[in-house]
Amino acid sequence: MAEIAAQPRAVRCSQHVPKQSDCSRLLAWCLAAACGLSCNSHEIPEPARDELHLPTGMLVSPDANWLFVVSSDLDRSRSHSTLSAVDLRALDGALADVAGPGAEPSEARPCRQTTDGASSPVECDPRFLLAADATVLLPRGAGNIAVDYPAGPGGPMRFLIPSTIDVAVSWIDVFAGNSLRMDCGQDSSGVCDADHTLERLGNNPNGSRLPADPARISVDTQGFRFAYVPHLFGGNISLIDLDGAYGPEITDIEDEFFLPDPLTETEYAGGFAVAQLPCDPENPPDRLAACDNPYLFATQRHWPAFRMFTVATGLGLILGRGNVALLGPNFRVVEDRPYTGDAALEDPAVGDRMLAVHTTPPSLTRVDVSVADNRIANEVIETIGLCNYPNILEVYRPEGEQPLAFVTCFGDNELAVVDLGAFAVIREVPLGDGPNDMAADLQRRKLYVANVQDSTISVVELDRTSPRFLQVVAQLGLSPGAS
Repeated sequence: MAEIAAQPRAVRCSQHVPKQSDCSRLLAWCLAAACGLSCNSHEIPEPARDELHLPTGMLVSPDANWLFVVSSDLDRSRSHSTLSAVDLRALDGALADVAGPGAEPSEARPCRQTTDGASSPVECDPRFLLAADATVLLPRGAGNIAVDYPAGPGGPMRFLIPSTIDVAVSWIDVFAGNSLRMDCGQDSSGVCDADHTLERLGNNPNGSRLPADPARISVDTQGFRFAYVPHLFGGNISLIDLDGAYGPEITDIEDEFFLPDPLTETEYAGGFAVAQLPCDPENPPDRLAACDNPYLFATQRHWPAFRMFTVATGLGLILGRGNVALLGPNFRVVEDRPYTGDAALEDPAVGDRMLAVHTTPPSLTRVDVSVADNRIANEVIETIGLCNYPNILEVYRPEGEQPLAFVTCFGDNELAVVDLGAFAVIREVPLGDGPNDMAADLQRRKLYVANVQDSTISVVELDRTSPRFLQVVAQLGLSPGAS
Protein backbone atom coordinates (compact mmCIF):
# COMPACT_ATOMS: atom_id res chain seq x y z
CA MET A 1 0.00 0.00 0.00
CA ALA A 2 3.01 2.36 0.12
CA GLU A 3 2.45 3.38 -3.48
CA ILE A 4 -0.64 5.39 -2.45
CA ALA A 5 1.45 7.69 -0.30
CA ALA A 6 4.24 7.84 -2.85
CA GLN A 7 2.08 9.10 -5.69
CA PRO A 8 1.47 12.87 -5.97
CA ARG A 9 -1.80 14.12 -4.55
CA ALA A 10 -3.10 15.24 -7.94
CA VAL A 11 -2.40 11.85 -9.47
CA ARG A 12 -4.49 10.06 -6.91
CA CYS A 13 -7.33 12.57 -6.96
CA SER A 14 -7.71 14.19 -10.35
CA GLN A 15 -10.01 11.65 -11.97
CA HIS A 16 -12.82 12.04 -9.49
CA VAL A 17 -11.77 14.79 -7.05
CA PRO A 18 -10.38 17.97 -8.62
CA LYS A 19 -10.98 20.20 -5.61
CA GLN A 20 -7.91 20.65 -3.43
CA SER A 21 -9.75 20.27 -0.10
CA ASP A 22 -11.68 17.29 -1.44
CA CYS A 23 -8.40 15.86 -2.68
CA SER A 24 -7.00 16.06 0.84
CA ARG A 25 -10.17 14.50 2.20
CA LEU A 26 -10.02 11.53 -0.18
CA LEU A 27 -6.26 11.13 0.25
CA ALA A 28 -6.62 10.93 4.03
CA TRP A 29 -9.39 8.39 3.59
CA CYS A 30 -7.29 6.30 1.17
CA LEU A 31 -4.26 6.45 3.45
CA ALA A 32 -6.34 5.39 6.44
CA ALA A 33 -7.64 2.43 4.46
CA ALA A 34 -4.12 1.60 3.31
CA CYS A 35 -2.72 1.73 6.83
CA GLY A 36 -5.52 -0.45 8.03
CA LEU A 37 -4.45 -3.05 5.49
CA SER A 38 -0.67 -2.72 5.74
CA CYS A 39 -0.50 -2.44 9.52
CA ASN A 40 -1.94 -5.88 10.09
CA SER A 41 -1.22 -9.25 8.57
CA HIS A 42 -4.71 -10.04 7.29
CA GLU A 43 -5.00 -10.94 3.63
CA ILE A 44 -6.99 -8.47 1.51
CA PRO A 45 -10.48 -9.98 1.19
CA GLU A 46 -12.34 -10.61 -2.01
CA PRO A 47 -15.28 -8.27 -2.60
CA ALA A 48 -18.75 -9.43 -1.70
CA ARG A 49 -20.87 -10.13 -4.78
CA ASP A 50 -23.90 -8.39 -3.29
CA GLU A 51 -22.41 -5.07 -2.15
CA LEU A 52 -21.89 -1.59 -3.57
CA HIS A 53 -18.36 -0.43 -2.81
CA LEU A 54 -17.19 2.94 -4.17
CA PRO A 55 -19.31 2.79 -7.37
CA THR A 56 -17.73 4.53 -10.37
CA GLY A 57 -19.54 3.23 -13.47
CA MET A 58 -23.19 2.63 -14.39
CA LEU A 59 -25.29 1.68 -17.40
CA VAL A 60 -28.97 0.78 -17.90
CA SER A 61 -29.63 -2.20 -20.20
CA PRO A 62 -31.63 -1.47 -23.38
CA ASP A 63 -34.60 -3.42 -22.05
CA ALA A 64 -34.41 -1.45 -18.77
CA ASN A 65 -34.37 -4.68 -16.73
CA TRP A 66 -30.89 -4.13 -15.27
CA LEU A 67 -28.74 -1.35 -13.87
CA PHE A 68 -25.11 -2.41 -14.27
CA VAL A 69 -22.78 -1.04 -11.59
CA VAL A 70 -19.00 -1.03 -11.32
CA SER A 71 -17.69 -1.04 -7.74
CA SER A 72 -14.16 0.29 -7.98
CA ASP A 73 -12.13 -0.68 -4.90
CA LEU A 74 -10.41 2.73 -5.09
CA ASP A 75 -9.49 2.42 -1.40
CA ARG A 76 -7.75 -0.92 -2.08
CA SER A 77 -9.64 -2.64 0.71
CA ARG A 78 -10.75 -5.47 -1.62
CA SER A 79 -8.76 -7.73 -3.91
CA HIS A 80 -10.77 -6.73 -7.01
CA SER A 81 -13.32 -4.36 -8.44
CA THR A 82 -16.69 -5.85 -9.43
CA LEU A 83 -19.24 -5.59 -12.20
CA SER A 84 -22.67 -6.37 -10.83
CA ALA A 85 -26.29 -5.60 -11.74
CA VAL A 86 -29.30 -4.26 -9.89
CA ASP A 87 -32.54 -6.00 -10.86
CA LEU A 88 -34.67 -2.94 -11.67
CA ARG A 89 -37.88 -4.99 -11.78
CA ALA A 90 -37.17 -6.11 -8.22
CA LEU A 91 -36.47 -2.49 -7.28
CA ASP A 92 -39.86 -1.49 -8.76
CA GLY A 93 -41.55 -4.03 -6.51
CA ALA A 94 -39.55 -2.99 -3.48
CA LEU A 95 -40.42 0.70 -3.94
CA ALA A 96 -44.11 -0.23 -4.20
CA ASP A 97 -44.01 -1.88 -0.76
CA VAL A 98 -41.78 0.15 1.53
CA ALA A 99 -41.34 -0.66 5.22
CA GLY A 100 -41.53 2.03 7.87
CA PRO A 101 -38.63 3.88 9.48
CA GLY A 102 -36.34 1.66 11.53
CA ALA A 103 -37.55 -1.58 9.95
CA GLU A 104 -34.90 -4.16 9.18
CA PRO A 105 -34.57 -4.57 5.39
CA SER A 106 -35.34 -8.09 4.21
CA GLU A 107 -35.70 -10.04 1.00
CA ALA A 108 -39.46 -9.50 1.21
CA ARG A 109 -39.13 -5.75 1.86
CA PRO A 110 -35.67 -4.42 0.92
CA CYS A 111 -36.66 -0.74 1.20
CA ARG A 112 -37.73 1.43 4.13
CA GLN A 113 -38.64 5.02 4.77
CA THR A 114 -36.06 7.06 6.62
CA THR A 115 -38.64 9.27 8.36
CA ASP A 116 -42.40 9.22 8.87
CA GLY A 117 -44.53 10.40 5.96
CA ALA A 118 -45.31 9.07 2.50
CA SER A 119 -42.94 11.55 0.83
CA SER A 120 -39.98 10.79 3.07
CA PRO A 121 -36.78 9.53 1.46
CA VAL A 122 -36.53 5.78 0.90
CA GLU A 123 -33.39 3.70 1.32
CA CYS A 124 -32.94 0.17 0.05
CA ASP A 125 -30.52 -2.59 0.99
CA PRO A 126 -28.71 -3.54 -2.24
CA ARG A 127 -28.00 -7.06 -0.96
CA PHE A 128 -31.56 -8.02 -1.89
CA LEU A 129 -31.56 -6.31 -5.29
CA LEU A 130 -28.21 -7.25 -6.83
CA ALA A 131 -27.90 -10.33 -9.06
CA ALA A 132 -25.02 -11.70 -7.01
CA ASP A 133 -24.65 -14.92 -8.99
CA ALA A 134 -23.84 -12.95 -12.16
CA THR A 135 -21.21 -10.65 -10.60
CA VAL A 136 -17.70 -10.81 -12.09
CA LEU A 137 -14.41 -9.58 -10.62
CA LEU A 138 -12.29 -6.99 -12.43
CA PRO A 139 -8.87 -5.41 -11.91
CA ARG A 140 -8.77 -2.85 -9.08
CA GLY A 141 -9.69 0.76 -9.71
CA ALA A 142 -12.34 0.02 -12.36
CA GLY A 143 -14.13 3.01 -13.91
CA ASN A 144 -16.93 3.70 -16.37
CA ILE A 145 -18.72 1.29 -18.71
CA ALA A 146 -18.67 1.65 -22.50
CA VAL A 147 -20.94 -0.67 -24.48
CA ASP A 148 -20.38 -2.30 -27.86
CA TYR A 149 -22.71 -4.52 -29.92
CA PRO A 150 -20.29 -6.76 -31.85
CA ALA A 151 -23.11 -8.73 -33.53
CA GLY A 152 -25.21 -5.64 -34.29
CA PRO A 153 -27.86 -3.70 -32.32
CA GLY A 154 -30.00 -6.78 -31.71
CA GLY A 155 -27.17 -8.89 -30.38
CA PRO A 156 -25.63 -9.25 -26.92
CA MET A 157 -23.73 -6.41 -25.34
CA ARG A 158 -20.00 -6.22 -24.82
CA PHE A 159 -18.79 -3.98 -22.01
CA LEU A 160 -15.36 -2.34 -21.92
CA ILE A 161 -14.20 -1.07 -18.53
CA PRO A 162 -10.86 0.65 -17.75
CA SER A 163 -9.03 0.16 -14.44
CA THR A 164 -6.57 2.63 -12.91
CA ILE A 165 -4.86 0.69 -10.10
CA ASP A 166 -4.23 -2.62 -11.87
CA VAL A 167 -3.92 -0.80 -15.19
CA ALA A 168 -6.01 -2.59 -17.84
CA VAL A 169 -9.15 -2.52 -19.95
CA SER A 170 -11.49 -5.46 -19.33
CA TRP A 171 -14.09 -6.70 -21.80
CA ILE A 172 -17.15 -8.68 -20.80
CA ASP A 173 -19.88 -10.22 -22.95
CA VAL A 174 -23.26 -9.57 -21.36
CA PHE A 175 -26.43 -11.53 -22.10
CA ALA A 176 -29.31 -9.62 -20.54
CA GLY A 177 -33.05 -10.14 -20.61
CA ASN A 178 -35.31 -11.76 -18.07
CA SER A 179 -32.20 -13.55 -16.79
CA LEU A 180 -28.61 -12.32 -16.79
CA ARG A 181 -25.28 -13.85 -17.69
CA MET A 182 -21.87 -12.21 -17.95
CA ASP A 183 -18.89 -13.90 -19.59
CA CYS A 184 -15.27 -12.77 -19.27
CA GLY A 185 -13.70 -16.22 -19.09
CA GLN A 186 -14.02 -15.96 -15.33
CA ASP A 187 -12.76 -18.69 -13.04
CA SER A 188 -14.71 -20.30 -10.21
CA SER A 189 -14.10 -17.20 -8.08
CA GLY A 190 -15.52 -14.93 -10.77
CA VAL A 191 -12.17 -13.37 -11.78
CA CYS A 192 -11.96 -12.42 -15.47
CA ASP A 193 -9.23 -14.24 -17.38
CA ALA A 194 -6.17 -12.77 -19.12
CA ASP A 195 -7.76 -13.01 -22.59
CA HIS A 196 -10.43 -10.55 -21.45
CA THR A 197 -7.92 -8.19 -19.82
CA LEU A 198 -6.10 -5.83 -22.21
CA GLU A 199 -2.76 -4.66 -20.84
CA ARG A 200 -0.33 -4.40 -23.79
CA LEU A 201 -0.15 -3.09 -27.33
CA GLY A 202 -1.32 -5.72 -29.80
CA ASN A 203 -2.26 -7.94 -26.84
CA ASN A 204 1.35 -9.08 -27.19
CA PRO A 205 3.17 -10.08 -23.97
CA ASN A 206 6.16 -8.12 -25.25
CA GLY A 207 4.18 -5.10 -26.44
CA SER A 208 4.20 -1.68 -24.79
CA ARG A 209 2.15 -1.52 -21.61
CA LEU A 210 -1.13 0.35 -21.52
CA PRO A 211 -0.20 3.72 -19.91
CA ALA A 212 -1.24 4.53 -16.37
CA ASP A 213 -4.38 6.43 -15.40
CA PRO A 214 -6.88 5.47 -18.12
CA ALA A 215 -9.83 7.87 -17.88
CA ARG A 216 -13.31 7.50 -19.43
CA ILE A 217 -13.47 4.93 -22.20
CA SER A 218 -15.93 5.44 -25.08
CA VAL A 219 -17.03 3.35 -28.06
CA ASP A 220 -17.34 4.88 -31.53
CA THR A 221 -20.89 6.10 -32.21
CA GLN A 222 -20.72 6.31 -36.03
CA GLY A 223 -20.09 2.69 -36.95
CA PHE A 224 -16.29 2.65 -36.89
CA ARG A 225 -15.06 -0.34 -34.90
CA PHE A 226 -12.93 1.42 -32.32
CA ALA A 227 -12.92 2.43 -28.67
CA TYR A 228 -11.01 5.42 -27.33
CA VAL A 229 -9.15 5.71 -24.02
CA PRO A 230 -7.65 9.07 -22.99
CA HIS A 231 -5.26 8.93 -20.04
CA LEU A 232 -5.36 11.43 -17.18
CA PHE A 233 -1.59 11.92 -17.06
CA GLY A 234 1.39 11.42 -19.32
CA GLY A 235 -0.25 13.00 -22.37
CA ASN A 236 -1.37 9.61 -23.72
CA ILE A 237 -4.37 8.33 -25.63
CA SER A 238 -4.95 4.68 -26.56
CA LEU A 239 -6.95 3.09 -29.38
CA ILE A 240 -8.74 -0.26 -29.20
CA ASP A 241 -9.79 -2.18 -32.32
CA LEU A 242 -13.09 -3.80 -31.37
CA ASP A 243 -12.70 -6.50 -34.02
CA GLY A 244 -9.26 -7.87 -33.26
CA ALA A 245 -8.40 -11.45 -34.17
CA TYR A 246 -9.31 -12.72 -30.69
CA GLY A 247 -11.55 -9.94 -29.46
CA PRO A 248 -10.79 -6.29 -28.67
CA GLU A 249 -7.13 -5.38 -29.20
CA ILE A 250 -5.01 -2.32 -28.34
CA THR A 251 -3.64 -1.11 -31.69
CA ASP A 252 -2.15 2.30 -30.90
CA ILE A 253 -0.77 4.21 -27.91
CA GLU A 254 0.04 7.84 -28.70
CA ASP A 255 2.23 9.78 -26.28
CA GLU A 256 2.55 13.58 -26.13
CA PHE A 257 -0.97 13.72 -27.56
CA PHE A 258 -2.41 16.11 -24.96
CA LEU A 259 -0.94 19.51 -24.14
CA PRO A 260 0.72 20.14 -20.74
CA ASP A 261 -0.82 22.55 -18.26
CA PRO A 262 -0.02 26.05 -19.60
CA LEU A 263 -0.51 27.94 -16.34
CA THR A 264 1.33 26.03 -13.62
CA GLU A 265 4.70 24.35 -13.26
CA THR A 266 3.30 20.83 -12.90
CA GLU A 267 3.65 19.96 -16.61
CA TYR A 268 0.69 17.60 -16.23
CA ALA A 269 -0.83 16.56 -19.57
CA GLY A 270 -3.76 14.26 -20.12
CA GLY A 271 -7.31 13.78 -21.32
CA PHE A 272 -10.63 12.86 -19.78
CA ALA A 273 -13.37 11.98 -22.29
CA VAL A 274 -14.04 11.62 -26.03
CA ALA A 275 -17.06 12.81 -28.03
CA GLN A 276 -17.71 12.27 -31.72
CA LEU A 277 -18.96 14.46 -34.56
CA PRO A 278 -21.44 12.92 -37.02
CA CYS A 279 -20.32 13.11 -40.64
CA ASP A 280 -22.50 14.22 -43.56
CA PRO A 281 -21.07 12.87 -46.86
CA GLU A 282 -22.50 15.95 -48.60
CA ASN A 283 -20.59 18.25 -46.26
CA PRO A 284 -17.87 16.31 -44.43
CA PRO A 285 -15.56 17.94 -41.85
CA ASP A 286 -12.10 19.15 -42.71
CA ARG A 287 -10.23 16.67 -44.94
CA LEU A 288 -12.66 13.78 -44.31
CA ALA A 289 -14.02 13.31 -47.82
CA ALA A 290 -16.67 10.58 -48.04
CA CYS A 291 -16.69 10.25 -44.24
CA ASP A 292 -14.35 7.26 -44.36
CA ASN A 293 -12.77 8.18 -41.02
CA PRO A 294 -14.22 9.26 -37.66
CA TYR A 295 -13.88 12.83 -36.41
CA LEU A 296 -13.40 13.05 -32.66
CA PHE A 297 -12.97 15.54 -29.83
CA ALA A 298 -11.09 14.68 -26.62
CA THR A 299 -11.28 16.95 -23.60
CA GLN A 300 -7.87 17.88 -22.24
CA ARG A 301 -7.77 17.44 -18.48
CA HIS A 302 -4.98 19.96 -17.89
CA TRP A 303 -5.65 22.45 -20.69
CA PRO A 304 -9.00 24.20 -21.27
CA ALA A 305 -9.39 22.84 -24.80
CA PHE A 306 -10.56 20.06 -27.08
CA ARG A 307 -7.92 17.95 -28.84
CA MET A 308 -9.31 16.96 -32.23
CA PHE A 309 -8.28 13.72 -33.89
CA THR A 310 -9.24 11.01 -36.34
CA VAL A 311 -8.21 7.41 -37.00
CA ALA A 312 -6.44 5.87 -40.00
CA THR A 313 -8.97 3.05 -40.00
CA GLY A 314 -7.00 0.61 -42.12
CA LEU A 315 -3.94 0.94 -39.90
CA GLY A 316 -5.60 1.37 -36.51
CA LEU A 317 -3.60 4.54 -35.78
CA ILE A 318 -4.63 7.85 -34.21
CA LEU A 319 -3.99 11.03 -36.20
CA GLY A 320 -4.06 14.40 -34.40
CA ARG A 321 -6.04 17.33 -35.84
CA GLY A 322 -5.15 20.32 -33.63
CA ASN A 323 -6.65 22.02 -30.57
CA VAL A 324 -9.73 24.13 -29.89
CA ALA A 325 -9.67 26.50 -26.89
CA LEU A 326 -12.82 26.35 -24.76
CA LEU A 327 -12.14 29.23 -22.34
CA GLY A 328 -10.53 32.62 -22.70
CA PRO A 329 -6.96 33.34 -21.55
CA ASN A 330 -7.95 35.18 -18.36
CA PHE A 331 -9.72 32.45 -16.40
CA ARG A 332 -8.74 32.09 -12.76
CA VAL A 333 -5.69 29.90 -12.10
CA VAL A 334 -5.83 27.47 -9.16
CA GLU A 335 -2.95 25.07 -8.65
CA ASP A 336 -3.54 21.33 -8.86
CA ARG A 337 -7.00 21.56 -10.38
CA PRO A 338 -7.77 20.02 -13.74
CA TYR A 339 -9.61 22.25 -16.18
CA THR A 340 -11.88 20.11 -18.34
CA GLY A 341 -14.09 17.10 -17.71
CA ASP A 342 -16.74 15.29 -19.71
CA ALA A 343 -18.14 16.20 -23.15
CA ALA A 344 -21.11 15.14 -25.28
CA LEU A 345 -23.11 16.18 -28.32
CA GLU A 346 -26.11 18.24 -27.29
CA ASP A 347 -28.30 16.46 -29.88
CA PRO A 348 -26.75 13.45 -31.66
CA ALA A 349 -29.46 13.60 -34.33
CA VAL A 350 -28.31 17.08 -35.38
CA GLY A 351 -24.67 17.09 -34.27
CA ASP A 352 -24.05 20.83 -34.52
CA ARG A 353 -23.38 21.62 -30.86
CA MET A 354 -21.02 20.12 -28.31
CA LEU A 355 -21.22 20.47 -24.52
CA ALA A 356 -18.03 20.53 -22.44
CA VAL A 357 -17.76 20.44 -18.65
CA HIS A 358 -15.13 22.57 -16.92
CA THR A 359 -13.94 21.67 -13.45
CA THR A 360 -12.02 24.97 -13.25
CA PRO A 361 -13.82 27.32 -13.30
CA PRO A 362 -16.92 25.18 -12.61
CA SER A 363 -19.02 25.67 -15.72
CA LEU A 364 -20.63 24.18 -18.81
CA THR A 365 -19.73 25.45 -22.28
CA ARG A 366 -21.79 25.13 -25.45
CA VAL A 367 -19.63 24.94 -28.58
CA ASP A 368 -20.69 25.41 -32.21
CA VAL A 369 -19.32 22.41 -34.14
CA SER A 370 -21.47 22.89 -37.23
CA VAL A 371 -19.82 22.23 -40.58
CA ALA A 372 -19.96 24.74 -43.44
CA ASP A 373 -17.85 24.52 -46.59
CA ASN A 374 -16.11 21.50 -45.03
CA ARG A 375 -14.90 23.60 -42.09
CA ILE A 376 -15.94 23.06 -38.45
CA ALA A 377 -16.93 26.31 -36.72
CA ASN A 378 -15.36 25.35 -33.36
CA GLU A 379 -16.63 28.52 -31.69
CA VAL A 380 -17.78 28.90 -28.08
CA ILE A 381 -21.42 30.02 -28.04
CA GLU A 382 -21.96 30.52 -24.31
CA THR A 383 -20.85 29.34 -20.87
CA ILE A 384 -22.81 29.04 -17.63
CA GLY A 385 -21.56 28.53 -14.07
CA LEU A 386 -22.18 25.29 -12.18
CA CYS A 387 -21.86 23.94 -8.66
CA ASN A 388 -18.40 23.12 -7.31
CA TYR A 389 -16.05 20.80 -9.23
CA PRO A 390 -18.26 19.23 -11.87
CA ASN A 391 -16.99 16.28 -13.91
CA ILE A 392 -19.54 13.95 -15.51
CA LEU A 393 -22.23 14.92 -18.04
CA GLU A 394 -25.44 13.16 -19.10
CA VAL A 395 -27.74 14.58 -21.80
CA TYR A 396 -31.40 13.59 -21.32
CA ARG A 397 -33.70 13.94 -24.33
CA PRO A 398 -37.07 12.26 -23.66
CA GLU A 399 -39.41 12.32 -26.63
CA GLY A 400 -41.76 15.31 -26.60
CA GLU A 401 -40.08 17.03 -23.64
CA GLN A 402 -37.57 19.81 -23.16
CA PRO A 403 -34.05 18.28 -23.15
CA LEU A 404 -31.94 18.56 -20.01
CA ALA A 405 -28.27 18.18 -19.21
CA PHE A 406 -27.22 16.67 -15.88
CA VAL A 407 -23.78 17.35 -14.40
CA THR A 408 -22.54 15.80 -11.15
CA CYS A 409 -20.60 18.15 -8.87
CA PHE A 410 -18.20 16.17 -6.68
CA GLY A 411 -17.23 19.16 -4.52
CA ASP A 412 -20.76 20.18 -3.51
CA ASN A 413 -22.39 16.71 -3.57
CA GLU A 414 -24.99 18.03 -6.00
CA LEU A 415 -26.53 17.40 -9.40
CA ALA A 416 -26.75 20.48 -11.63
CA VAL A 417 -29.80 20.36 -13.90
CA VAL A 418 -29.46 22.50 -17.04
CA ASP A 419 -32.41 23.39 -19.27
CA LEU A 420 -30.87 23.16 -22.72
CA GLY A 421 -33.56 25.38 -24.26
CA ALA A 422 -32.76 28.31 -21.98
CA PHE A 423 -29.21 27.09 -21.32
CA ALA A 424 -29.60 27.83 -17.63
CA VAL A 425 -29.31 25.88 -14.38
CA ILE A 426 -32.84 25.22 -13.14
CA ARG A 427 -32.10 23.02 -10.13
CA GLU A 428 -29.26 21.83 -7.93
CA VAL A 429 -30.26 18.49 -6.42
CA PRO A 430 -28.54 17.36 -3.18
CA LEU A 431 -27.00 13.90 -3.54
CA GLY A 432 -24.79 11.54 -1.55
CA ASP A 433 -21.07 11.92 -0.90
CA GLY A 434 -18.94 12.11 -4.04
CA PRO A 435 -21.43 11.94 -6.94
CA ASN A 436 -19.80 10.76 -10.14
CA ASP A 437 -21.22 8.62 -12.96
CA MET A 438 -24.88 8.57 -14.03
CA ALA A 439 -27.32 6.47 -16.05
CA ALA A 440 -30.72 7.63 -17.31
CA ASP A 441 -33.67 5.23 -17.39
CA LEU A 442 -36.01 6.51 -20.14
CA GLN A 443 -38.62 3.84 -19.43
CA ARG A 444 -39.05 4.66 -15.74
CA ARG A 445 -38.03 8.33 -16.08
CA LYS A 446 -35.39 8.02 -13.42
CA LEU A 447 -31.75 9.04 -13.16
CA TYR A 448 -29.35 6.84 -11.20
CA VAL A 449 -26.28 8.60 -9.76
CA ALA A 450 -23.30 6.78 -8.24
CA ASN A 451 -22.05 8.38 -5.02
CA VAL A 452 -18.47 7.14 -4.82
CA GLN A 453 -17.47 8.02 -1.29
CA ASP A 454 -20.53 6.77 0.58
CA SER A 455 -21.06 3.74 -1.69
CA THR A 456 -24.66 4.55 -2.56
CA ILE A 457 -26.76 5.23 -5.64
CA SER A 458 -29.24 8.12 -5.66
CA VAL A 459 -32.48 7.71 -7.65
CA VAL A 460 -33.70 11.05 -9.03
CA GLU A 461 -37.28 11.50 -10.29
CA LEU A 462 -37.50 12.66 -13.93
CA ASP A 463 -41.27 12.39 -14.42
CA ARG A 464 -42.48 15.97 -14.94
CA THR A 465 -45.97 15.04 -13.72
CA SER A 466 -44.63 13.94 -10.33
CA PRO A 467 -44.68 16.38 -7.40
CA ARG A 468 -41.16 15.14 -6.68
CA PHE A 469 -39.76 15.99 -10.12
CA LEU A 470 -35.97 16.52 -9.88
CA GLN A 471 -35.83 15.23 -6.31
CA VAL A 472 -34.09 12.16 -4.88
CA VAL A 473 -36.85 9.64 -4.27
CA ALA A 474 -34.73 6.68 -3.21
CA GLN A 475 -31.22 5.59 -2.35
CA LEU A 476 -29.64 2.21 -2.94
CA GLY A 477 -27.43 1.66 0.08
CA LEU A 478 -28.22 2.26 3.72
CA SER A 479 -27.25 5.54 5.31
CA PRO A 480 -24.11 5.57 7.50
CA GLY A 481 -24.86 4.15 10.89
CA ALA A 482 -28.02 2.43 9.71
CA SER A 483 -28.47 -1.27 10.38
